[in-house]
Amino acid sequence: MLNIAEERDTYPPGGQIPNLETDENACADILARIAPLLPLELRQEVVSAMVNWSASVLRPSQNFGTWAEAITAATSYARREIARATDTSQRHRDQAVGNDDLAKLGVAVASTGRTDDRQIKLRDESRRWANCGMAAFQIREQLHSKGGDPQRVSNRTYGAGEGDALRQALLVRPASAATVLLLDCQFPQVHNFVIEVHHGGARYLAQGYQGTYFAHWWLGVNDSYSGEPTGQILALRERYGMGRAISAQDYERMLDGLVAAISSGWQETANQWKTLPFNPDRQEIDGIRHRSGSPTILVEGFELRRPAVARAALGGNGAASLSELATRGLTAG
Repeated sequence: MLNIAEERDTYPPGGQIPNLETDENACADILARIAPLLPLELRQEVVSAMVNWSASVLRPSQNFGTWAEAITAATSYARREIARATDTSQRHRDQAVGNDDLAKLGVAVASTGRTDDRQIKLRDESRRWANCGMAAFQIREQLHSKGGDPQRVSNRTYGAGEGDALRQALLVRPASAATVLLLDCQFPQVHNFVIEVHHGGARYLAQGYQGTYFAHWWLGVNDSYSGEPTGQILALRERYGMGRAISAQDYERMLDGLVAAISSGWQETANQWKTLPFNPDRQEIDGIRHRSGSPTILVEGFELRRPAVARAALGGNGAASLSELATRGLTAG
């Protein structure tokens, strides 16, 4: 478990952070708030450590007064893990180990949670790309690390009666052909997706979906779908995914669905979920239908001020979206 004392009012009792692997709302909110505190050179390793701490119920609790203290501890932990992964010279005290045995020991240690362990790779890829809040965060962080310079330019939550304002927020275009917009959209505790917008009007949808598919599957990169995809989700991926720009007509349909989804209660959200390009699964729809409170959607706008730099660093040409390049660039498999 991960406990942050300064979060005691948000996450009672005592600031116990929810499992960031499964709680989409908490994941998106916390990642957005701690992003400025993360070390540039170890951002993803530090986030991974804190996700591990929040998800574990078997290890002793990690207790900190503030997020700054937790990040400092996670940074030290990440550095130790990196050092341990590259150090094959350690051996047990009082135990004589020959060169051959030492080499074998090094291989064994490296294979139990480091670079060559397939299960660890799959777990890390799942945490990065099947959790929709983490997938959105990873896309932005990869573009940041490659010099894209994302800067938040808007942040507003829309609810019933604000459908026209939501539509306008999702129809926005970059002010300059030299910049690109990332619209990070969050249905609290339901889904988190990214719309990439170019000055000429091209728009791309990037997303993973908790327990259903990785961001890579949505792009058509691999078959990381949990179970057998239905014809309905495959048709939606064909129209809204596969790394392709969304047609103007399909984008209008999506906006109509999103506006209707926040127009009244969760019953209407569930009705719209059947046609929205996220996860039209019957169980998911039933779960949405029985939520309490009123549906809202948060839209955070990030302006990529140097998209050409990020594209060049990722080795991409002008045909692929930046979201696709960022996702492909972090493939763990």
